[in-house]
Amino acid sequence: MPGSFRPTRFSEVDVNDEFFESLKDDYPGFTKWFADKSAAGESALVHRDDDGIGAFVYLKDENESIELVDKTLPAAPRLKIGTLKVADRAQGERLGEGAVGLALWRWRETECPEVYVTVFEKHRALVGMLGKFGFRRAGVKENGESVYLKNRRELDYGDPYLSFPFIDPSFEAANILVINDGYHDELFPYSELANEFQETFRSAAANGVTKVYVGAAASMAVTPGHPVLIYRKYTGGEGQPGYKSVVTSYCMVTDVATIKHDGRELESFEVFRRRVKNKSVFTDAEIAERYRGRNLMVIEMVYLGYFGPGHNVNWVWLKQNGYWGDQYPNQLSYTPAQFRSILGRGDVDVEALIVDQP
Repeated sequence: MPGSFRPTRFSEVDVNDEFFESLKDDYPGFTKWFADKSAAGESALVHRDDDGIGAFVYLKDENESIELVDKTLPAAPRLKIGTLKVADRAQGERLGEGAVGLALWRWRETECPEVYVTVFEKHRALVGMLGKFGFRRAGVKENGESVYLKNRRELDYGDPYLSFPFIDPSFEAANILVINDGYHDELFPYSELANEFQETFRSAAANGVTKVYVGAAASMAVTPGHPVLIYRKYTGGEGQPGYKSVVTSYCMVTDVATIKHDGRELESFEVFRRRVKNKSVFTDAEIAERYRGRNLMVIEMVYLGYFGPGHNVNWVWLKQNGYWGDQYPNQLSYTPAQFRSILGRGDVDVEALIVDQP
């Protein structure tokens, strides 16, 4: 399902599109609400593909009380996910994961301690997704909607999804993962380089925050529970490679599995296929081709963010500052201080990303 999320004005979206029918059924005033947002010039994050709208996410800053049946949540700065809808045809394409991930990225950029969304329990897939990302049911409104809330001061670091998009401040080390430019740009489509932008992506992996890297190395230093920097290795012949090879993104490693080692099969092809299907950028034929290699490993990560155009950290800076030694880079390990330093060089708000609990 090729496509990507784009900021789009309400006025540029047809409220009569079939995509919005379920929202009209759930909320009788939806059409008027949509018209008011359009008149006010407001925008949402909209995913489109050849079949039309795939997902719609509207975000709003609030500082209001939330009335529930049995209690009232006092007024506080909150980011409200005002609308979160994924097309039925996109179920299983991981667009829901991508939509929730984008909303939480936006939340991290705010100073709001909490983010919340209201949803009817009949939308089981969405309710399950919210639970996966650490939202807790705070109560029920009079219209029957449940309120799901997440607080950045009450994060559960036992699971990278529950604490997403933040990093556990007690991590002990970080690593770096070198990926050739073509592979990188399909797996991490939001990590655009300055003056470069990829309009379409061939895989649904573009829209999720779970990323699976499939490599041929016999071993790597990356470890589950460690943050990892994503390094885009420039393979072109023009310009200065030291300035074009750059760190673009940062993730949290959730799993590392050696599939084959020196030709010995440690996991069957079917297990390997299930690991990477719908999470990698490979077709079925390419997955089969990869399995024929002598060495094969899989690294699963949660995509926490990217530096953005003009902020990527190049090899020259890494080398000059002692972050690139003589060993193969995939064997590098960074201290928490070094990791924070590299993030800071990429203009990441480190204090907002690595949240110390009160």
